[in-house]
Amino acid sequence: MGAATGVFGSFVSDTLLKNVEKKYDLFAVNRFKALKALVQSLENADEIRKLEEVNDFWNGVQFRSDRELWGVSDYWATPWEFLARDAGDCEDYVIAKYFTLKYLGVDPKKMYFTYVRALRFDQPHMVLTYFETPEATPLILDNINYRIFPASQRKDLIPIYNFNGDELESYSDKRVKNMDGKSMKIKKKWDRVVENIKKEKI
Repeated sequence: MGAATGVFGSFVSDTLLKNVEKKYDLFAVNRFKALKALVQSLENADEIRKLEEVNDFWNGVQFRSDRELWGVSDYWATPWEFLARDAGDCEDYVIAKYFTLKYLGVDPKKMYFTYVRALRFDQPHMVLTYFETPEATPLILDNINYRIFPASQRKDLIPIYNFNGDELESYSDKRVKNMDGKSMKIKKKWDRVVENIKKEKI
């Protein structure tokens, strides 16, 4: 079943649709309606189908760098900003997939934001990894290779490090204070994007 709790009341609320209509064009509105229909169609689907269809939907958005879109080197967009502009970079695909799947009831403890080195482009990259069980080989949801493969079959990706959004949200003040510099930056970006999602920022 869908999980209409947490940061979402409704994944694509009526208020959100009205705000998209005011700020963007009809094409953007239709993209949001398509997302709403997708989420509704997947509420009772099995987990693998949710992964496949959510992955396919968000991979339909165009890739564009943060410098082109936002004029900064690194910006984590909400799923709404990503879809409204129909463009974003690798982090935006992962954020959108994660929160869509979380809304649909996929346990967030199964999903990790994973930084990798993409050998094909010789550059840093982010993918969403899904662990059916803690010991399982993770599945890779990626915007470079649209098909979902086990990590063991993605020889083009070298893992660097990963983090779990659910764990970040539950960190105690003491644990936050003890973070290293890189972890602190990720925590700040995470908190900002979660707050912007709550505001339905477009």
